[in-house]
Amino acid sequence: MIYKEFLPASVLRDKIECYWKFVIPPSTSGNNQPIPHIVLPHGCAELVFIKNPVLQQNFIVFKGVSTSKFSIAVFPGTFYAGIRLKPGQSKWLSNIDIGTSLNQHQPYPESQWHPWQQQLMQQLAPEINIEECFNDCLVHWEGESGYLPDQRITRVADRIISDHGTTDSATLADLAFLSLRQLQRIFKKETGMSIKQFSQIRKLRHAILQLYLKQQHQQEIIVDYDYTDSAHFYKSFRNITQHKLEDFFKHLDQIDHQQIV
Repeated sequence: MIYKEFLPASVLRDKIECYWKFVIPPSTSGNNQPIPHIVLPHGCAELVFIKNPVLQQNFIVFKGVSTSKFSIAVFPGTFYAGIRLKPGQSKWLSNIDIGTSLNQHQPYPESQWHPWQQQLMQQLAPEINIEECFNDCLVHWEGESGYLPDQRITRVADRIISDHGTTDSATLADLAFLSLRQLQRIFKKETGMSIKQFSQIRKLRHAILQLYLKQQHQQEIIVDYDYTDSAHFYKSFRNITQHKLEDFFKHLDQIDHQQIV
């Protein structure tokens, strides 16, 4: 299995954190049984394109904001491509209510696909240039009806993402020119989660990636991300993922992470 992330065109980075693709190779034994797959939460909503030439099935799924790990079954020969939206930007690609879609998946009927989505689905294949295809479709896309992002939330979400959840709430409130109470209320309304929730998710996610992909020492992780000790770090991981860290790493060992942006 191969997973890779890509940055969008610069004009789209206020809305999109990244594009990604996930390739499940065809079974060499002819066994097309599903494979369990675990995804670490990232606090974002996603529009996911799924193409299975073996079963001759295509899907588009809106995945609501993820605040806890989720498990899915993936099939051999399937290709996944996704658009990960920054918090507060889900209405750009979907009219689905962000509050009720928390940690939920909702398929789009093919009759509701936009022309750019139909075009993209026709092009999707493991060997295509994901950056080019998504950018071509989205650079001139104005968004779903009623899309109007709150720039205060955009600034706060960008800061949390860039600082990996380490910025304190008072600083975030100053950045939004709001009282902390106002910011907490508006952030929850626009994103479906609390500032604390999103910050904790981003901090833990980056710490795990540094620990696993960059082979950073665990004690450095604990110090860099302000965890009290190893027990605090492990507890934070279990609270969000409901998994033991070593078990999750065994799962990651099955995937070739070619690029994480």
